[in-house]
Amino acid sequence: MKQWIKSDGYDYELKDAVKLMEKDKKDVGKRIVEILSNDAIYREACRMLGVKDSVELAILTVELPLHLPITRLKGLLGYTPNKNEGRYDHRLRSHTARFAVNLYINTKKNLNASDKVAEIANHLPRKKAIYRLELMTLKALRKAYVLMISNQISDNPTGR
Repeated sequence: MKQWIKSDGYDYELKDAVKLMEKDKKDVGKRIVEILSNDAIYREACRMLGVKDSVELAILTVELPLHLPITRLKGLLGYTPNKNEGRYDHRLRSHTARFAVNLYINTKKNLNASDKVAEIANHLPRKKAIYRLELMTLKALRKAYVLMISNQISDNPTGR
């Protein structure tokens, strides 16, 4: 809509509507992060990746079936050599890609990031770095899930 306003030259009284939509988007993002801020998987994944708060990571934490092994998750998101011939979850893949691009850009701007993320972003070409960050995100979420499950098992021993 912003592009239409700029290129067309006519306002159509859309500037206020665009501002309100952007404000609503930020409010919804804050609420999503607030809801998941106490989630152990989300907190651990944020710590592993060196991120403070991320709506995309929160969405991935809730939406991804983290109980699956990492190879099945890669297949589900199309991280296989032939991308499952186009049969993968495009919506989840786009969330993963958006998070990886955001992580890449923030690292290039010298904002907070873990050492592994900074190394990948600074030493690889852009496309390869983003692909590696996507896989790294997937692996971090899976590791966080496994840690949470193992902590629950050790807290509740079986037996008598």
